[in-house]
Amino acid sequence: MPTLYLAVTVFALLCLLVLLIRPGRGRAMTVWLLAALIPLLTAVTVALSGHHRF
Repeated sequence: MPTLYLAVTVFALLCLLVLLIRPGRGRAMTVWLLAALIPLLTAVTVALSGHHRF
């Protein structure tokens, strides 16, 4: 399951990079959504991976 979230995170990051490299292709709301989604997906991936260091 964490692998799926990691794949979605990488896909969202690549989409964001494409939209930032080619301005005008994406709308501002799409860029903001992807930018907000990446940290959330990263946190879920880490939480589900079970690697806790206390």
